[in-house]
Amino acid sequence: MPSRRGVLRRGAGLFVAGSAAGVGALAVRSNADDTNADGQTASDGSAADADGPTDRERGRATVLVAGSLQQIATKVGAASVEAHGSVACRRLLEDGLRDPDAVALADPRLFSGLTDRVTCFATNALVVALREDLADEYDDWRALVSDSDRTLGRTDPERDPLGYRTVMALRLADRNGGGIDAEAVLDRTNVFPETGLLRTLEAGGIDAAFAYRNMAVEHDLPSLALPDRIDFSNPEFADDYARASVELNDRTVTGAPIRYAANARTPRGEEWVEKLTGAIETLETRGFGIPDSYPRQIDVSE
Repeated sequence: MPSRRGVLRRGAGLFVAGSAAGVGALAVRSNADDTNADGQTASDGSAADADGPTDRERGRATVLVAGSLQQIATKVGAASVEAHGSVACRRLLEDGLRDPDAVALADPRLFSGLTDRVTCFATNALVVALREDLADEYDDWRALVSDSDRTLGRTDPERDPLGYRTVMALRLADRNGGGIDAEAVLDRTNVFPETGLLRTLEAGGIDAAFAYRNMAVEHDLPSLALPDRIDFSNPEFADDYARASVELNDRTVTGAPIRYAANARTPRGEEWVEKLTGAIETLETRGFGIPDSYPRQIDVSE
C-alpha cells in the first residue's frame, strides 16, 4: 500500500530502534483544543461545555480510540473523539475513568475482560517514517536506522501496541542475524506519545520514527517498509510473529498480525461503529488494509 507520495519503499533484511525518556499520552478531541497542564486534552465528551450542553445531549457519540485512529475517527460521523495509546485506553476503561459510547483499539486482545465480542475492521503494517528532506538519502530502512547520526522515535510499549510491536519487530530482526543489537538500539531511541510521534518528526525533533503505515500516509510523510516477516502485516507469518514477546507491567504480549477492532457500548455507539467499519474506501486510502472477510465479528479470545 503506497503512501500519498508513493514513497513507501520495500526494505529487506534487519531492523533497528531504541529508547530515551518516555512521556505521557496525548489525548485529542475533535471538537476541542483546550489542554490541561500536562498538555493533554482529557475529556470523554460527557462534561458540559462552559456555555452549552454535553456532547451526548447534542446527540453526538463519545468515542475512545487508538492514537493511530485519531484522524479517521473524526471523519466517520458526528462524534467527540478522544485518542490515546490502546493500552492507555484500556486502563481508562478498567479504572472507570471513561464511559464512551464506543471504543476502537489497535489490538482486539486488549478488549479481554471488557467485552466478549468485537468487530475487526482493518489491518496495518509497521514502517519507518522519515523526514521529507531525507527521503532521497535512504532506499533501505536498515541503512537509516543503523545510522547513529540519525535520531529515532518510537512509542511506549506500556501505553500502546505500536510500542510493543516495535520492540518485538526489533527482537525478531535481531534473531534473524546481521549484527543488530535490538536492546542497544532501543536504549537510544526517544519515546513519544502515539498521537504526538509524527508531529515531532514533522517539526524536526527527530529524523525518523517507527510508525504504522496509515500514520505515514495521513501525515504525508515518506516511509520505508519493513519485511513482512517483522512488520506484523501478513497472517502467513503469524508463527514467526509469535516467536517474539514483550513483558508489560500487567501482562505478557505475544506477537500477532495487526488487527483493529471496535466495540459499541450504547445504541449511539453502534451507529458510529457501523460507520467506522463500513468506511472501507476511506480506510484504504489512508493506508489501512481491509481483508475480504472484514468487517468481521470475533470472540475476543480469537
